[in-house]
Amino acid sequence: MAHPDTLLPMPDIEDPIDRFVSVIKFYLSGWHIRPPGVKKPLNPILGETFTCYWDYPDKTRGYYISEQTSHHPPKSSYFFMAPEHHIRVDGTLKPRSKFLGNSAASLMEGISYLRFTNRGKSRGGEK
Repeated sequence: MAHPDTLLPMPDIEDPIDRFVSVIKFYLSGWHIRPPGVKKPLNPILGETFTCYWDYPDKTRGYYISEQTSHHPPKSSYFFMAPEHHIRVDGTLKPRSKFLGNSAASLMEGISYLRFTNRGKSRGGEK
């Protein structure tokens, strides 16, 4: 959610190709974020939740909630919504360790579903 200026206008883009391109731009915009220091994921206990909100310049708000849903393997589920902008994101994160000879890396795996609630029923994954 680092670049709401690219996320918030998406539901109002009429052309599906332009809307798709804007989703890709938003996704790629988060790749450059590299906070200094060691990256350590939160280590919440099972069932613990984290909630917060963002105040946007247009006086609307985005809401976020996440919960530790599995201890072994560690897994968190999250939900984000900006109701006035018709945006909903659901997903899961699963940190994974990888050993690289003399060092180790922490990788984040998971999946996110971005939905525009003003665009009708989702077609992904239906049978």
